[in-house]
Amino acid sequence: MSAPDVDALKNGVRTAFAGLRPVIEQHFHALWAEPELPAMEWRAAELLCSWLEASGFKILRGSGGIPTAFLAQFGTGDSPCVGILAEYDALPGLDNDASPVRKPRGKAAGHACGHNQIGPANVGAAIAAAKALSQAGLPGRIVVLGCPAEEILWGKTLMLERGLFDECDALLTSHGDYQNGVLSRPCQAVAQGEMIFYGVAGHAGTVRRQNALDAAELAVQSIERLRAHNFPDTIVEHVLRVAGVHPGITPDESRVWLSSRQQDFERVWEVYEFAVGVCRRAAEMTGTSFRHQFIAASRGYLANDTLAEVLFRSQQEVGAPRWTAEGLDWMRQLALACAPRDQFFLDQEIGLHREGIDPYGQDDGEVSWRIPLARVNWAVPRQVPLHHWALSALSGHAASYPGPIMASEVLALGAAELIASPDILRRAKEELAQRINGKVLTAPRVGAKRTLIENPQSFWDCSWVED
Repeated sequence: MSAPDVDALKNGVRTAFAGLRPVIEQHFHALWAEPELPAMEWRAAELLCSWLEASGFKILRGSGGIPTAFLAQFGTGDSPCVGILAEYDALPGLDNDASPVRKPRGKAAGHACGHNQIGPANVGAAIAAAKALSQAGLPGRIVVLGCPAEEILWGKTLMLERGLFDECDALLTSHGDYQNGVLSRPCQAVAQGEMIFYGVAGHAGTVRRQNALDAAELAVQSIERLRAHNFPDTIVEHVLRVAGVHPGITPDESRVWLSSRQQDFERVWEVYEFAVGVCRRAAEMTGTSFRHQFIAASRGYLANDTLAEVLFRSQQEVGAPRWTAEGLDWMRQLALACAPRDQFFLDQEIGLHREGIDPYGQDDGEVSWRIPLARVNWAVPRQVPLHHWALSALSGHAASYPGPIMASEVLALGAAELIASPDILRRAKEELAQRINGKVLTAPRVGAKRTLIENPQSFWDCSWVED
């Protein structure tokens, strides 16, 4: 297409998007109201599927045999095909009312990473782009990929293994952060799994040498002591998921969920295997049995300047989020609750961010090494931590909506431009090949498949057992 045609197409996108904004915001609230744990997002997935279906998309629910995954397609032809990722899982233990104080609602999870906004924002972008492309009579496809269980780096990794991204020429997505802008820089690679120690229950007043908690504590202490000598370059974190039920009973089972992270995937995997070995040796030393249950691993995001520049052009057209005075006042109250001594700061500029490394891990990182991917972010107040009750509160309040609304419109414009400009997609693929530079990629590493597909509740109540 010529440049004037692309301009006309973008005008069509913006017209379509203006009508969609109230519907997108309604879905922000609907997903926030009923947060669901990773791999258990049945309601959220169905709400998004129904919306897409009503907008003319063809829906494949349960894609790849994953109950809460879906594919939604609009358009004709094999190529160009632009995929837009949708996430909708919430985080355990972080439920909160949309109030600037700690006030749980009694839910099992909370949207402390803003996925109630990512899902609808990205779906709305796809619908707006599809409407404009249809009106322009352009060939090509927009595909929405419903991706469950991002918070455990599981959904996209399994979807990749099962070929659900294969037809896409490029992928687009969004996320909340502390900057408004388009990212073209790496994030952390992550590997994680659960370590189970089995001992013998008995009265704690007698000597019990097969104490599962002893084994778990020895493993954790050993990993911490070895950190400085063996892996000072890599973060290793853990939580004790099962540690006993009564101090008078020797625990016969203890579970440690352990993860390693840094930018280099091979190093992450090396450290993770080392930590698993430490846990196995701790079991031997305490006379307990040991089981390693792998969950998932993901490479960090592989930047793509070609796609990022497309999104940044769109962001320059859309501008920064348009927060209201009332919304800013509410966010100040929330920031004060989180960091009473800090001065309120909310990024109100836009930028193309190429420098540095994001500290987060995301399972689209694994996908980005196979298919060019770009992301636009919106800002939240710097005093509000991600993965914190305050982010759950913010995600449920209208004060935050201008951020993901901005990102949604940027994605819609970017997707339409990519469909109209196949040469950009070709250059994005060439850049991907250059960045990989002949590196041989291992197959996606993902476990817990039977558990998270057939009985995800057992994963969250810590009773799952899977080789």
